[in-house]
Amino acid sequence: MKFKGKSFIAIVLSPEQPFDAWFKEVDRIISRSPGFFIDRPIILDVRGTNIPIEDLEQLLDGLNERSIRVMGIDGVSGTRLKKGMPPSFGGGRLASDVAVPEPGNVSDKDNKEVQSADASAAAPSETSVVNSKDGDVNGQSVNGHTSAKPDTETSDPAPMEEGASIVIPEPVRSGQSILHPDGDVTVIGSVSSGAEIIAGGSIHIYGALRGRALAGVAGKDNARIFCTKLDAELVSINGLYKVADDFDAALRNSPAQIRFENETLVFEELN
Repeated sequence: MKFKGKSFIAIVLSPEQPFDAWFKEVDRIISRSPGFFIDRPIILDVRGTNIPIEDLEQLLDGLNERSIRVMGIDGVSGTRLKKGMPPSFGGGRLASDVAVPEPGNVSDKDNKEVQSADASAAAPSETSVVNSKDGDVNGQSVNGHTSAKPDTETSDPAPMEEGASIVIPEPVRSGQSILHPDGDVTVIGSVSSGAEIIAGGSIHIYGALRGRALAGVAGKDNARIFCTKLDAELVSINGLYKVADDFDAALRNSPAQIRFENETLVFEELN
């Protein structure tokens, strides 16, 4: 048997009293970027708060109601945690601050939704830390290896007709995020490294997929991902994901489709 180590970047949420106001800030972030917390590890940081265990339970319930899954709690002894709570966790180091998604101008040309981000040097696949007090976001490594991210600003997507499919008639550049949680997304062109496609249905990319593709975020396990060249940073269907290191080497840089079957992702070459 072999044990391997991996480094992950986690979102660290630092709740502050009053919790109702803090949850309003979390809701504001979700409303402006519904995919912000999707498929990302979350750490709850309560260091220095001496939070009662009952208040901690309420916090976890509130996060679960928003589909924010906490993988660990920093600042509470494991002996205080109740059965079913995430484990005690610590040891990470903060990276530089980046901005929480803010509203901006979004082009509705060809019924597309684009969240613009000025982050050509940053990889959106790295998750971030939310500080509800001032709206800043920090990156933190789960095992202590930290990758700093520069400041980014993400525009607020315009509402789309429910169930409609959208077509993006041009390549998606690094730092851009296409968000369409109610249907399929088709891209006529490549998706650059550092770009992101999030769809409630399937994703079709007529070009190279070098960024992140998250299909079936509306709970559709029959969603698929198609691309003419597979070189992705991460792919996900209905919450189940794989990163580039886990891809079959034989399918790299080849036309491929990815589907969800028996709680696993199946990669197949397209002829």
